Amino acid sequence: MKNELTRRQFLKSSLATAAGAALFGSGLTAMAEETSGMYTPGTYSATARGMESEVSVTMTFDANAITDVTIDVSGETEGIGAAIGEDMAQAILDTQTWDIDAVSGATTTSDAIRKAASACVAQATGSEIIIEDASAAEPNTDWLGEEPAVDESEITAEYECDVLVIGAGTAGTFAAASAAEEGAKTILIERFGHDMASGIRDTLAACGSREQLEDGDDVDKITAVNHLCNWSQGYTRRSLAKLWADNSGETIDWFTDRLAEGGVSFRHEIDDHTLPSNYEFLDVGHSTQYTEETGYYEQLTMDKVLDYAVGKGLQIDYETTMVKLEKDGERVCGIIASNAAGEYVRYKAAKGVIVATGGYGMNADMMAALQPHTQEMIGVNFNKAGAKGDGIKACLWAGAIMDTVHTSMIFDRACIKPDEIGQPGKSVPGAWFWMGSQPFLKVNLRGERFMNEYQPYDYVLHSASGQPGHTFVDVWDSKYEADIERFATHGCSRLYPHENGTAPVFPIETIVGMNADLENQGYIVRADSIEELAQKLNIPADTFAATVERYNELAEKGVDEDFGKEGYRLSTLDTPPFFGTRQCGGYFICTMDGIQIDDNMHAISADGSPIEGLYVVGDCSGNYFAGSYPNLMGGAAAGRSTTFGRLAAKNAVKGI
Repeated sequence: MKNELTRRQFLKSSLATAAGAALFGSGLTAMAEETSGMYTPGTYSATARGMESEVSVTMTFDANAITDVTIDVSGETEGIGAAIGEDMAQAILDTQTWDIDAVSGATTTSDAIRKAASACVAQATGSEIIIEDASAAEPNTDWLGEEPAVDESEITAEYECDVLVIGAGTAGTFAAASAAEEGAKTILIERFGHDMASGIRDTLAACGSREQLEDGDDVDKITAVNHLCNWSQGYTRRSLAKLWADNSGETIDWFTDRLAEGGVSFRHEIDDHTLPSNYEFLDVGHSTQYTEETGYYEQLTMDKVLDYAVGKGLQIDYETTMVKLEKDGERVCGIIASNAAGEYVRYKAAKGVIVATGGYGMNADMMAALQPHTQEMIGVNFNKAGAKGDGIKACLWAGAIMDTVHTSMIFDRACIKPDEIGQPGKSVPGAWFWMGSQPFLKVNLRGERFMNEYQPYDYVLHSASGQPGHTFVDVWDSKYEADIERFATHGCSRLYPHENGTAPVFPIETIVGMNADLENQGYIVRADSIEELAQKLNIPADTFAATVERYNELAEKGVDEDFGKEGYRLSTLDTPPFFGTRQCGGYFICTMDGIQIDDNMHAISADGSPIEGLYVVGDCSGNYFAGSYPNLMGGAAAGRSTTFGRLAAKNAVKGI
């Protein structure tokens, strides 16, 4: 009988082993005779499901060490998951364990590598290790815990600056560059190395940018503020929304100039307002124009900004993690951090500390305690690897307060296999299905249409939550590329160039390739008839055929008499082959609630007063979103992060 340990027990032991091979469909390549060492020498292979493909890991062991690691991520997203294989292989070799950090922006691929690597180790040790399932475990209701105690004797070094920025993501990168540009001695710390830093999101919202004014397509600021406040049912602090509207144009112009200096284009998105729409959309989006030469990765734009900031004197300390904030009386004056060597170090910030550490989407206890309603809507967790809530907890320990309405950004872009269904209160891991937001016919597991398929992204998931199995089926036919062009969706769901020629985040050609991979892996099914499609999707053929017949009738009329979808977003299913996939849950990007802030980006204490010296920006800040993400304002979250990151730095330098 094999040894059995939990992951927690394992981490306390000296064995470098993990989940049993059977858990991940791993296969034994070679095995030598048993020895008295830690491992049975030999070469072992295992696979695990990644974002778009099966990820394979092959590891070679001698009696006491991992001697070689090969990782195949060639089927993963180009420039994202497909780019991390060599680095993670080296990390496994360097640390001699499968339990390495995920790569920011490629967490699904990273998790697959970790699972497959753990299976290789399990084969080499002959131990079956039970990894505790965080989604099944009872949540730790005391997710906040006690502030860490660090003895003064444990601090090995001290560093001084004017402004300290924590986190090299969208908000932190802008804050650090702005503080350095203002002439302040600025240090940026980042918990990961450069290649794992979060980077800058690709689409940013603004009002009043140069391009908008030149295009004659500037968005009225009052309209934008109203849109934000109405979408959140009034939870948005109106003065903060106005602050974004009044300052975002300058921020985008500054960013456009920095990218242009580095040879990267950043353009305004304009869509056709002559088409009827059930929902108001605003042309606030501006997006990075990735090319084959630049590749697609968020560190690209981060590097352009940080190169500029380093030229202004910015110091960047990678592999440095905040442990706790420090206060002088009631004023935050710095932090204690842990460096790459695991030593405690102190950073003193004379003018201010800017916390930009992201949300808590990777913290299972916080998600279970604060957002159980979100759990069952998660199909793919694409949160940044560092989104563990550490910055939020540090601010709470320092006396700040948090939003009481907890919400997440989740898009309807995850699929599951045709024999899977959702589970109430639990996520159902799936695959990245970027085409999911297109308004093709969607039916429940009884084969019945039940929604207007063109809704804001999470509204679709909400509509499906009351259906059998929390699951729905998305179907289309062979002319889907032309249908998508006619659908003319907005923001990051758009797959064809915008009306002014600005490229989408992903072009239709990329989507065709993604769909082909999903079909090869059994997520998308293909059929020559509607009845065969129903059979492969495990839904009643007669009901589904009648639903398709009715839908085709409405599409021919150009009027959706049943659910009121815009006529140009109806599409017939009459040209085989036919395609379909099941969807349950979505593409979870980030949490959107955080530490409450005032109009100067100061964290707020329980009595409503600002905590001097402490600024909070980005996904760990609050007072801005609630209930749902306003996806018809492309880049609303990242646009806020960049604008407020820039403002927080200026305020800190000026002592505001």
